[in-house]
Amino acid sequence: MFLVILDSIILPFQLSFKHGTPDDAFDEFWFWLTTIIFFTDVFLSFNTAVANPSEPGTWIMSRSKIAWMYLRGWFSIDFFSTIPYGHLAAAFGNGESAGAVGLLRMLKFLRIMRLMRMLRMSKLRAVWERVEVRIGSIAIIQTIMLMKVLLFVVAMCHWSACLFWVIGCQESLLTDLLPPESAAQFSQLQHWTTLPRRDSPYVGDAWTFAEKPMEEQYIFCFYWTLGVMRTMPAEVTPVNFPERIFVLLFMFFALSAFAVSVASLTQAYFKIFERGRTFNDEYFYVRMYLNRFGAQKPLEARVKQFLGHLFERRRIMAKETNLMDKLPEVLKHDVQNMLVWHHLQKLQLVSDLGKGAIQEICAASTIADHMPGVLLCTRGEVAESTWLLCSGRLQVYDVPGRRRPAGGKHRVTVIDYETLATPEPYHSTLTVSTATVCELLQISKAIFLKFAGHNQAETTRQWRKKQEQSNKGVIKVQFSGLENTEEQNTICASATTAVLMSGH
Repeated sequence: MFLVILDSIILPFQLSFKHGTPDDAFDEFWFWLTTIIFFTDVFLSFNTAVANPSEPGTWIMSRSKIAWMYLRGWFSIDFFSTIPYGHLAAAFGNGESAGAVGLLRMLKFLRIMRLMRMLRMSKLRAVWERVEVRIGSIAIIQTIMLMKVLLFVVAMCHWSACLFWVIGCQESLLTDLLPPESAAQFSQLQHWTTLPRRDSPYVGDAWTFAEKPMEEQYIFCFYWTLGVMRTMPAEVTPVNFPERIFVLLFMFFALSAFAVSVASLTQAYFKIFERGRTFNDEYFYVRMYLNRFGAQKPLEARVKQFLGHLFERRRIMAKETNLMDKLPEVLKHDVQNMLVWHHLQKLQLVSDLGKGAIQEICAASTIADHMPGVLLCTRGEVAESTWLLCSGRLQVYDVPGRRRPAGGKHRVTVIDYETLATPEPYHSTLTVSTATVCELLQISKAIFLKFAGHNQAETTRQWRKKQEQSNKGVIKVQFSGLENTEEQNTICASATTAVLMSGH
């Protein structure tokens, strides 16, 4: 995918600004690099397992089926876009007949077939979705989206610059495709690249853009296309009919593309700080509410600390909560068990438990938020639960009234872990309380020992039976605008039939 993106930038430059010039060392290196890798990709595609559409989560391993699916799908694009048309054109370049010249021109033009591989970029969507999940930071993702819009503008200007140069040249890829008479007439027209110019109206020799170095030609065309997206640059204007048609069409395209790009840039920029700015705005009204009734500063600080904790843990003002609330109860329980298991798997005791026992323990455990100063256990008292710190900071007391230094090796994240390992009463060895707003996972000792016993096979069987029963739940659909119960029953029956026929 990286080579396809680079090739979509390099190939237009070669076809426009390097037209009629011999290939340099970079051109040869890039040609052989991409050709070898693209042909290797075609070979590997015949030996790559394909996801089974009829059975999600499984793979088709039969080479004959893989080959048939590939031949019906991406093979034609991959193969015909990889054929070295430029070198084939060079092999036929010695012909002097009209047919050989026509074939030579056609083969040169077919180099643009390599751009067909850009269709492969549709797979980037699935790749990007996996990258988004792994990044996990909304700010970083929105920053990347901002950069993506900027790169889109750059790519659009690059392609337009190459097209503008092709339209303005007397001999280009465009004239190679025209009949000889039309190509001769086009070459005799005035072009913006051959129009004499001066650096000053009264000083300096006349020059043309066709005489300038290739780097300067490209930079000017890039600058011109970016300027047309905002306004019309005065340095260059179209001087013949084809150039005017191109500029007219490009200005319509640039107007809409630039408007969309600016809107996307604005949205991406505001989304980076949208959530924090919304929280600060709404907390302002909370402060006004508290001040209206004369709330003391300590109370206001505690309110802000707790709300800030909810904000950081994405309990409030998080867009995913709106969709998660729409899930049926069965899926909500599964998601909650997943969150509990994310923290529970840190305990060594659960590594050997069966799936059913783990699910039952996750369902019976709770994750809750606790204010500062909440006493979780007292030294010498019987511990009935194990506490697992998810976020925040705890305060530990070796003896009543004497605090243990916080941080480093003295940091405590699991409280009364040993009570889960024995059915006998276990007495806490420390006194622990919350130092800040904390998110804690509470694991009941009685529940843990009940499902972590020797009969885990029976526990797993019971859990699977419960899962099967819960998956047979009824989805309630609310219909609006129906006059009577008979009409509702008719529509419900039709909807049920459609679901059964679909196999869901």
